Amino acid sequence: MALQNGVPFGRPKATVTEEFKQFYDLWKSGEITAVKAMAELGVKKTTFYKLVKDYEKDFNKITI
Repeated sequence: MALQNGVPFGRPKATVTEEFKQFYDLWKSGEITAVKAMAELGVKKTTFYKLVKDYEKDFNKITI
């Protein structure tokens, strides 16, 4: 019944947020480590690098 009514199931999708962008910039500039960025964002390694990939993909679309 719930599925037919469009109720979302499963874990919420991780998305690139403004907070992520700030820590991404700090990480890329070498001011913090990836481990520190993950801890501050409260995400695991796999999620962090998935967000990095998504962000860089979208960023490259904008700059090209």
